[in-house]
Amino acid sequence: ALADMAGYTPPEVSAVPDEPAEPVGAFLKQIKVRGFRGIGPEAQLDLDPYPSLTVVSGRNGSGKSSFAEALELALTGTTYRWKTRTSQWKDSWRNIHDGEPTVIDVTLAEEEVGPTRVSLTWPSGAGLDQFTTSLQRRGEKKQAGVTSLGWAGPLETYRPILTYEEIGALLAAEPSALYDAIATVLGLGQLADAVKAIDEHRKGLTAPQTALRDGVRALEVDLVALDDDRARQAATLLAAKALDTGELRRLATGTAADTGTGHRLRALMALSVPTEEDGRTAADGLRDAIADLAREGDRVGESLQRHGALISAAIQIHDHDGDQPCPVCAVGTLDAGRVAALRTELADAQDRLSRLVEARTRHDDAQRLARSLVMPVPAALSGDVPTSLTEVVGSAAAAWHDWAATPASSLDLVDHLRTGATLVRTALVSLQKAVGTQLSTLDEAWSKIATRLAAHADAAETCEAGKPAAEAATAASAWLKNHDKILKNERVAPIADAAKHIWASLRAESNVELGSLTLESASTRRHVVISAEVDGKDAGALAVMSQGELHSLALALFLPRATMPQSPFRFVVLDDPVQAMDPAKVDGLVSVLLELATTRQVVVFTHDDRFAAAVRRAPRDVPVKLLEVVREANSSVTTAVTFRPAERYLRDAFGLVKDEELPDETRRRVLPGLLRMALEAQARETYFGRALTLGTRHAEVEKTWEGASKTRDRLALALVDPSTIGQWLGGKGYRGRALREANAVHSTLDSDHMTACRDVEDTVRDLKDGAR
Repeated sequence: ALADMAGYTPPEVSAVPDEPAEPVGAFLKQIKVRGFRGIGPEAQLDLDPYPSLTVVSGRNGSGKSSFAEALELALTGTTYRWKTRTSQWKDSWRNIHDGEPTVIDVTLAEEEVGPTRVSLTWPSGAGLDQFTTSLQRRGEKKQAGVTSLGWAGPLETYRPILTYEEIGALLAAEPSALYDAIATVLGLGQLADAVKAIDEHRKGLTAPQTALRDGVRALEVDLVALDDDRARQAATLLAAKALDTGELRRLATGTAADTGTGHRLRALMALSVPTEEDGRTAADGLRDAIADLAREGDRVGESLQRHGALISAAIQIHDHDGDQPCPVCAVGTLDAGRVAALRTELADAQDRLSRLVEARTRHDDAQRLARSLVMPVPAALSGDVPTSLTEVVGSAAAAWHDWAATPASSLDLVDHLRTGATLVRTALVSLQKAVGTQLSTLDEAWSKIATRLAAHADAAETCEAGKPAAEAATAASAWLKNHDKILKNERVAPIADAAKHIWASLRAESNVELGSLTLESASTRRHVVISAEVDGKDAGALAVMSQGELHSLALALFLPRATMPQSPFRFVVLDDPVQAMDPAKVDGLVSVLLELATTRQVVVFTHDDRFAAAVRRAPRDVPVKLLEVVREANSSVTTAVTFRPAERYLRDAFGLVKDEELPDETRRRVLPGLLRMALEAQARETYFGRALTLGTRHAEVEKTWEGASKTRDRLALALVDPSTIGQWLGGKGYRGRALREANAVHSTLDSDHMTACRDVEDTVRDLKDGAR
């Protein structure tokens, strides 16, 4: 739902060759140890591979903890005790009497598989951590390592083995250690992964926006430092609520209208005056035109023009009126001869006049050309310019002003072209050199930021397109983070409830009442808040509890973790759990473990006789076995069963028979029930041990047992072949009698009571030895 909310498609998980195996469920069947720690010659600890409570007791140094450490090493590759011990301690791990070879074998009753043996072996002279691990399933080839069990992750999550040292360290460590231990079992890593995945997705979508904001801030700083109207225009665009990316891009690429400093500087760079060659050519042309005009004028004069006009008029009169006296002098005759002479004279005069007109035209053209070269002062020289250019622009403007003042006389104009242009040209060269330097610096700085502005425009458009998806991802991430604590503590609630339930049994006479258990985390700080009440007043549990109470609290927190339904471990192993506990808390722990033993194989290693005694006297409905470990000379370790359910019922039965003060009628009615419970207890132990060792699922075994409602049927289940129950019962006379005597619970036992007890005792022995 969060992925959908965020518009996020999680990546597909591709199968890989080394994909972890599915964790397998298993009970503990047997532990064999040789040459390890306190055990020299091979020693064997047989366990009941079904829900039950087994107590392995023995004095300090008997070798019982060597069995526990061997189991922990075989399953986890290390032991908690070794992590903080010195190298000298680690160097003394081989048994001093018989340390070669060193071998650890742990047999598991693996569900749907059968007996599976995990072996650790050390080459001669090898160090503690230089062992080789192998796994052997029935009917299969031996495998290197234990990867196929799939227990690497579950061993961290549902750690089924806990030592006294680890119990004490659980609450004494940093607050984050307890948090991590609980968070792991609750699968909160998945929640953390979800938070991380959504947040990384959010970051991926919002990163462009973040980069864009950072880019704006960086651009704004750099634009302020740039004395350029384009920079100020860009800053205005960036400060707008809605960025005009098109205008920003045009500004960056130089296609936007430029009216600022750069434009004015470029206008100054565009200024020009006539080249020296052009000025010289114009001046020479004007000078020559003036000279030609003067020469032709001197030659022709104005009187020639009037004389030519008079001759032309005389010719016209003659052409109109014919021969006649001269209309000017009245002395001569204006006849054809004279007119012919006048025509010749007129042609010569007109030729001279034509040359004069041409000279005047050339003079006028030369003068216009010369004056066109002298331009008025450009507007660019009067605009605002950077302060550094004020002086050089002023000099150029003054020179240009003088240059623009054109003399009226053509001869003065010739001199102006020769001298005035040189001054303005020199001033303009100086100006444009300074402007060029300024403009180059300005453009170089602008070109760098212009590239960034163009990229910013592109990024802004990309961000705008991705904004809806980024907002959705941000909302999803915020929701998950805001509900992270709620989700965690919804998951921790079952452990908290179980811990309170266990604490109620362990607290005994303690005045500390356990309250809520919550997980708190902020950034990198993680801790577990355990509230408590002392005599009705709120207090922090860790601050007010004694060492024994803290020990009990650690157990209350560990046991729910180790017995979660998702755990593949059908067993829980505790090594010396009752240290620092008063007698009342020991009784409470026995009660808790008996309750757990209805669904788990519980194994307790202890040197404290109080625990075994509490187990013996506790009411129970689950199989219980007491084992004693004895260490003899040369580290020879043996184990012996000192108590089991069938033996207890038999002992009670013999005691009932020997009780002379008990009414006979009462004895006859009670004794069959004890005998029946002895037979069924041993039958159950044999059947469960065989079926679960062969890999039958526990639920199926329980269902089959519950389905056998009669004692005969339950005895049959203990046989290798249940269909041979009749033959088996008849094989030994005491077996059939034992069944009849046990079934007398529905009537009255008439046979000899002591004989009945011995019949059942022998039958129990046969069932225990394999019921073949």
